[in-house]
Amino acid sequence: MSPGGPVGASPAEARPTRTVLLVPAWPGQPSCAELARLASVGARPRTDYVELARALDADVMDMHYLDERASGLARTLVRWAGTPTAQVAEAFLRRRRYEHVVARADRLGLPLALLHKLGRADRNIVLISVWPSRWKKAIFLRPLRAHSHLQVIVNYGTTQMEIAATRLRVPPAKLHHAPQPVDERFWSPSGAPAEDVIAAVGSEARDYRTFVEAIDGLPLTAEVAVGTTVFTDGNGPSDLAPVLRPLLTAPPNVTVHQQLDPAELRKLYARSRFVVVPLQEVDFDAGVTCIAEAMAMGKAVIVTRNRGQVDLVEEGETGLYVPAEDAGALRAAIAHLWSHPEEAARMGRAGRARAESRLTLDGWVRTVAELTRGPG
Repeated sequence: MSPGGPVGASPAEARPTRTVLLVPAWPGQPSCAELARLASVGARPRTDYVELARALDADVMDMHYLDERASGLARTLVRWAGTPTAQVAEAFLRRRRYEHVVARADRLGLPLALLHKLGRADRNIVLISVWPSRWKKAIFLRPLRAHSHLQVIVNYGTTQMEIAATRLRVPPAKLHHAPQPVDERFWSPSGAPAEDVIAAVGSEARDYRTFVEAIDGLPLTAEVAVGTTVFTDGNGPSDLAPVLRPLLTAPPNVTVHQQLDPAELRKLYARSRFVVVPLQEVDFDAGVTCIAEAMAMGKAVIVTRNRGQVDLVEEGETGLYVPAEDAGALRAAIAHLWSHPEEAARMGRAGRARAESRLTLDGWVRTVAELTRGPG
């Protein structure tokens, strides 16, 4: 990662030769250097965009970029229109500096592509997409057809890819599936025996009401870790109150943790017999990060089967699926794996093997870097 050239460069100097990576930004965001340092001492997993920026020798447009290097217009927009708007404007203003743009979120890449289309600017934009079918994002693809100025759309989930191709009319050749990566070095089996506890993890699109109903009265202990990296407007974390509300009346065999740091979350995974990811019925792959982490930790997973979460878990091999909002089915699955620890251990080993073969962070970085550079 290296600094970009001056905005007022001569035509020869302004020729695009570099890459910029736009990532979600918020006040207090750790710098890339700090994230890399923490990963190097084992305090947190490696960050995907830090590793991708390293592979591409890219600038990262995060909060530090906006604070220290952005134009006056972008800094004004941070205050009055929010960080995503500021980042999109800054990237468009600096478009002659960069040959390649990688946008790490729909709310960054889609408006930027539309700006390039309206401004008749030709740049290679790669979008790493999660939920393009959500209406606020879908309008950029249909009817506005901003995908004409996207080189590639990379998605973790095949369901959203199918929706993009059929409902949103994105050319299939532009759609690439790259499964959720996991830092298998950080998230790895500890070797210590699991304790008499199970874990439920995550916040986005979680159905803890059904989980609480399913776990009530079972002769086991559950620990729930609720946290978020989801941002409602680019200026701060989303409200966890709706997620936590069902847990306020959880039975006494449930303990709730908020915002565990990565090292503490790793300990929770390690001491758990298996991991439960209860989901609402949504059409994107909510829960994918926790599922990948649990698999890398060598843990079986019980996951709600919905329209979006279909790619990671192999039924009976790495975990179990249960129907949405079915407390009885979830209760039966939890009781089954609890009473068959050898089956849970077998699934956990298979999950770890899958993570090592298909979900590694280095493999994901190579794939996205190759797509960004394009042919040749």
